[in-house]
Amino acid sequence: MLLNASERGFTLFETIVATGILVTALAGVAQLFVLGAHLTRQAGAAGLALVAAQDKLESLRGQAFGYDPGGASVTAPALQPSPPTTLAEDTEPYVDWLDIDGVAQESSNGAILVRRWRISSLGATTPDAIAIEVCVFRTPGADDPAGADACLSTIRTRQP
Repeated sequence: MLLNASERGFTLFETIVATGILVTALAGVAQLFVLGAHLTRQAGAAGLALVAAQDKLESLRGQAFGYDPGGASVTAPALQPSPPTTLAEDTEPYVDWLDIDGVAQESSNGAILVRRWRISSLGATTPDAIAIEVCVFRTPGADDPAGADACLSTIRTRQP
């Protein structure tokens, strides 16, 4: 009695080809999982850097920069113009270090982020305006702001 092709089952060759296709597909899926985990970690670090930059920018925006009742200009010490290199190198007091929870540290020991900021006058034509820039880097910090994980800036004008 002859068996139909459907009753004979799979040949060894068909089984090997099917297994090869399955292994190739599973290897591709495994690579996607690894890539997804890596990108998730990077997004978390970038998010922490962005929150740290926003926090410092808002802190600096909250400093006194206005006029007293007599009309004299008032500028908080934290808003005094900084050296032009403060975004590229650690310059006290225009730098701080943050741990994994975003809490400022006394030194770079145990820190995962370095936060640097620069305060610049907009020039003689606009003496009542300053630019505030904040950049956050992974430690050890990069040597130029282009390598920052997050950079934010704003312009602040003196209000009566």
